[in-house]
Formats: sequence, structure tokens, C-alpha cells
Amino acid sequence: MSTRSGVVAHRGASAEFPELTLVAYEQALKQGAEALEVDIRLTSDGVPVLLHDPRTARVADRDVWVHSSTLDELSTLDLGTWHPVHRRPEPLLTLRSLLVMAEAYPNVKLFLETKHPVPSGGRVEVALRDELKYFGLDRPASHLESRAVMMSFSVMAVRRFRQLAPQVPAVQLRERGNVLKSWPAEGFGAQLMGPSIGALRARPWLVDYWRSRGMGTYCWTVDDPADMLLCRDLGVDWVATNVPSRALTVLDGPAPRA
Repeated sequence: MSTRSGVVAHRGASAEFPELTLVAYEQALKQGAEALEVDIRLTSDGVPVLLHDPRTARVADRDVWVHSSTLDELSTLDLGTWHPVHRRPEPLLTLRSLLVMAEAYPNVKLFLETKHPVPSGGRVEVALRDELKYFGLDRPASHLESRAVMMSFSVMAVRRFRQLAPQVPAVQLRERGNVLKSWPAEGFGAQLMGPSIGALRARPWLVDYWRSRGMGTYCWTVDDPADMLLCRDLGVDWVATNVPSRALTVLDGPAPRA
């Protein structure tokens, strides 16, 4: 890996393909994405699946609540035809199926976000730990070498996961309104802070501040080329983007002259 920001496919190559589906991740990898971002929720029968929203109205042909639906029920949904570019049916993707696919890409990192608040509470972190354990990803040699990285906006979720799998690094995600509240994340052991691109535009000094405290930076969601270059110039470690092909082209371009 070069010193430039690493490119994370946010929900896959989701500008061109339906988010959180196998085709979106496969295409992101073909485009050269160096990491994949994943949103995780639990079904009513306790299976971790890849869906961002608590209900499926935005991305499916039927509107159901994820937490009160079984895997079998959710598996009947069409999660692809809604997409304005793709417009073809795609099935639900489970976390296990995503991890099976990722086995063929050992150098690709996996940024795994547990969604909160949810009725299942901390069971989603337990389910994530169990899946990582199943694939031998729960005990990396070091944080730096870990393929899996847990993420959440919930400080308590990060704390919980750090207790469940202390060797797996974590990102404390932050929105613009609470971006300065990093101390709980530091106290609970997060290795990276995850501000939005809006937060970094407003407070670019945060990258250096977190670096001085031994923490890396993961920035979301970075689709504008000017924002990509800002992240590169600030030394952001990872940028999450819906357009990984564009990000790779921009970030691999010539550095600005001093």
C-alpha cells in the first residue's frame, strides 16, 4: 500500500450497482477497491445480513422491517431493480456469503459496520464476532494486519465489540454534530476515528489531532474529486466512496507541487 489514502468501496460500487449486493462488491473489486464497507443488521432468527436501513422500502420491491423478518422472508426480496443504473433483480446478501467471497481476496480489508439503535441490541456485535471467528478473522497477528475492522456510530457498540474481540481494530464513526467527542472512543479502544467528509471540510485539523493521539482516520462518504484530494493531502488513512474507480484514478494522480 502506498502512503495515499486507501480506497474503500462504500456498500460496494454503489453508484453503479445496487448497494450491499454481491454484484456491487464484485464490481468494486474488479475496479481495484482496496477495502469493502459493509452494513450489518440481524434478522428475527439471528442471521447477520447486509442492509443499511431498518426497513427495506428504499431498496426492495416490498417494505418490511428487517428485525422482525426471518432470513427466508428477506431472501424473497428483489434488492436490485430499484437501482437507477442497474435495474436488474438482485438477492439479499448475508454476511457469511460476503465473507466467503472475500476469501478469494486476502489483501482486501473489510470495514464492518453494526447498525444501531436496533431491537436486538448487542446481539449484532456477538453475531459479527462469531462470523469472524468462523473464518479465522477474529485473532489477527496485529491491528495493522487485521483484515476485519469493526465500525459503529455507537460508542457502546464499539466498547462491546472490543471486549468480544480485542484483537480486531475498530472505527468510531462520527457525524458532524458530534465529531469532537472522541474521548469516549479513545477510552474504549478504537484505533481509528470515522468523520464524515463534511466534518473534515469544517475541521481539517482533526486528522493531525487524532494522529497525535495515535489514531488513524476513516472518512465517509467521499465522492467528489476535490474532497478525495483533500483527504489525500490531510493524510486520511481510508476514504469510503460510492465510486471506487474514480477515487483510484484521482488518488493515484500526481501529487500537488510544494
